[in-house]
Amino acid sequence: MKLKLMLLAAVLITSVVPTTTKADEGLPGEAPRNGTMITIDVATNTAYLFQDGSMVTKSRAATGTEKLLKKGRRIWLFHTPRGHLRVLRKIEDPVWRKPDWAYIEERKAVPPPDSPARMIKGHLGKYALDLGDGILIHGTDDFDSIGRPASHGCIRLPDDMLKTLWREVPVGTDVYIFESRPVQTASKERHSDLDF
Repeated sequence: MKLKLMLLAAVLITSVVPTTTKADEGLPGEAPRNGTMITIDVATNTAYLFQDGSMVTKSRAATGTEKLLKKGRRIWLFHTPRGHLRVLRKIEDPVWRKPDWAYIEERKAVPPPDSPARMIKGHLGKYALDLGDGILIHGTDDFDSIGRPASHGCIRLPDDMLKTLWREVPVGTDVYIFESRPVQTASKERHSDLDF
């Protein structure tokens, strides 16, 4: 009985624990090993900068919460997209156009789309890298959010990492957003050794 439990535990551990080594930390298998590249691991909330397959630097990051917000017929999912993207443009001193969902989360009245009240300076930090479809790599004025799922889909970085990316990354740079391991969720089921 103990041997069966040990074998079962070994199978479960090897199927859940990622097989990455320190040498390929932050570098998904489908990513090329040449040129400048940014990778974002949403499972660990970590951002990486690579040059020719070698890690230049890494930093904690904030990624999407995966929360769903509903208001009437409108639905928003706060998800950081996975896959291969590119830096489409670089923005200095980005201004956040506060979207409807932000007012709804705050339980405030939603102003008209062209209202100056929507324009928020400083919220996104000093720099932003536009990945398209409203997804940015940017700074934050909520420094406690770094290192956990806290955003509405964008990737938030601390100032020093963002400044490095701004300086080192040209427009057109590849960005790979991936999960190094499945996101863990709490289970409501409880099992004991007696269940075997």
